[in-house]
Amino acid sequence: MSNVVDFPSEVKYKVLFNLPESKVIQINKEPSDDFDVHLEGRHGSAVVPANGKTGASGRIKKVFPTCEIVEVEQM
Repeated sequence: MSNVVDFPSEVKYKVLFNLPESKVIQINKEPSDDFDVHLEGRHGSAVVPANGKTGASGRIKKVFPTCEIVEVEQM
């Protein structure tokens, strides 16, 4: 019998965000950013594997530093 609890290390989160109104958008996506981003106008969404809501929103802010995070929801 073991007292060790195995928590999942990465869960997927759906992150909704808004892009700035300016026409120039800074994007810093690297090969390590292994998630798809869907953009429609000034609104975007992504399904991000992360260790928590803060980590998921941080990964989006890394790619789109000027975006505004609207909602982070565990899938």
